[in-house]
Amino acid sequence: MAGQLEQPQSFTQAIKHELFAAEHRQGNINIALSLTVFTGAVVFLRQFGQLLAV
Repeated sequence: MAGQLEQPQSFTQAIKHELFAAEHRQGNINIALSLTVFTGAVVFLRQFGQLLAV
């Protein structure tokens, strides 16, 4: 068990592993796409919201 102790990772290494690892790529793309669509909708509604009012 002593040989299986993990070395502590730095914050930068942990972030690189979570963001750029192949097994996390699809989930990260989904999060980025969702965040982009949400932000675009907020900006659109703030700019042109009065045109949507009936």
